[in-house]
Amino acid sequence: MTPQLSTELLQALARQPDRPLQVEDPLTHAQYVLVRLDAYEQLQQGADYDTSDPDPRAFYPAFADAVQDDLDAPGMEGYDADGISQGRC
Repeated sequence: MTPQLSTELLQALARQPDRPLQVEDPLTHAQYVLVRLDAYEQLQQGADYDTSDPDPRAFYPAFADAVQDDLDAPGMEGYDADGISQGRC
């Protein structure tokens, strides 16, 4: 069963229809916020957004494309000749 809003809460919501309503429990003095269900669902979708770190390997192809001109620049062949590109640093 869903509780129904009192007349007092309905009037308070009507005074600020586009904003959440802050209410207080008179016994515990705990603060609550009443929001429309559609607004809550939008907030929940944002909270469920996956913010985990992406796999860095997914960026390798884009990185290779971005630096290709630099790797082909004149003078870069010297790096191949002295063994740096073969891992002999």
